[in-house]
Amino acid sequence: MLGRMKYINKNFKIIILASIFLMFASFALPLTKENYVKGKVLEVQTESPGDLGVEYKQALQNITIKITSGKNKGKVLSIEHASSGSMMGRDMVLKKGDRVVLYADEEPSLAESSNGEPIFHVADYVRDVPIYLLAFLYMALLVILGGLKGLKSLFSLILTISIIFFVLFPLTFLGYSPLWISVLISAVVSFIVFIIIAGRNTKGLSATMGTIFGVTMAGIIAYVVGKMAYLTGLSSEESKILLYSMNLKIDYEGLLFGSILIGALGAVMDTSMSIASAIDEVRKVHPEANFKNLFNAGMNVGRDTMAEEVVRAFAGSIGLVICIPITAFISAAMYTRKPRILSDSVPQEWMKRGL
Repeated sequence: MLGRMKYINKNFKIIILASIFLMFASFALPLTKENYVKGKVLEVQTESPGDLGVEYKQALQNITIKITSGKNKGKVLSIEHASSGSMMGRDMVLKKGDRVVLYADEEPSLAESSNGEPIFHVADYVRDVPIYLLAFLYMALLVILGGLKGLKSLFSLILTISIIFFVLFPLTFLGYSPLWISVLISAVVSFIVFIIIAGRNTKGLSATMGTIFGVTMAGIIAYVVGKMAYLTGLSSEESKILLYSMNLKIDYEGLLFGSILIGALGAVMDTSMSIASAIDEVRKVHPEANFKNLFNAGMNVGRDTMAEEVVRAFAGSIGLVICIPITAFISAAMYTRKPRILSDSVPQEWMKRGL
C-alpha cells in the first residue's frame, strides 16, 4: 500500500510539473492575432431570390447578430448576408437562434467603413457543442472502461494536444523551425507519457530513450532528404491557402516534416513500449537471461513490428505511384474521346507540343 502511494505521489508531481510548464508556455508565447469571433443571430429578414435581380438563386438576408466572444463581446450589429456567399463553400441560410462564426476585418478601408469600425462577415456555423459532447463521451468511456490506466492515457492525450497548441504553434508563428520543435516536443511528450503510464522504472526509461533517439534520427534524415529533394511543403492546397490567403510567414518545409514526425510519434512510442515490455516480461520469467538473450528477444518483437510497418508503407506507396499514370491515362482518354471546341483559355503552344 505504501509503495502504491509513493507511485501515485510521483505521478502527481509529474502532472503538476507538466501543468506548470504548459501554463508558463501559454503566457510566455504570444499567439497570432485572432480575427474570428462567435455570435448569435437575434433577428433575420430574408429577401426572395427574385428581388435580387440575379440569374442564380440565392437569398439576401439582413441579420441582427450579438457578438458573444472577443473584445467586441456584447455588441449588437446588423449586417447583410448572402446565402451562397459564405466562406464554408455552400448555401448558408440563417435563422433566429443560430450560433455562427464571424470574420472580423479589423482594418477596413475608408470605402468599406467610413468611421473605421471593424466589419464583420458570417464565415460558418459554430460547431463546438457537438464536438464537446463527442469528446466528453470518449473521455467518459476511456475512464470507465480503462480505469486508472484509462485516466493516465486520457491525461497523456490532453497533455500532447496542449503542448502542440501552446508550444508548437506559437513557436512556429514566431519563426522557429517546426521540424526541430517537433523533435523536442516528441522527446518531452514521450518522457512524460511513459513515466505516467509505465512509471519510473527500467521499462519506461528504456522506451523513452528509444523513442527519443528514433525521433531525433528521423528528424535529421527528414532535414537532409528535404534539402536534397528541394521539398518546399507547399504541395497541398491547405499550405497554399496559408501562404497566399493568410500570408503566414512560417517554415512550410519544416512544417511538413514536423507534421510527419508528430503523426508517427504514436507508432514509434508503441513500438518502443512493446519491445521494452517484452524484454521486461522475459526478464521476469527468466531472471538468468543475459544481455544477448534479452537483446534477441527485443529484436524479434521489433522485427515483427518493422515488417508490418514496412509492408503497410510500401503497399500504400505503390498504390499511390500506380494511381498516377492510371488516373492520367483515364482522364486523357475521357477528355479526348469526342471532338471538342478548343477553349480560348488554352495556350496555343500547348496544343503544338501535344499537351
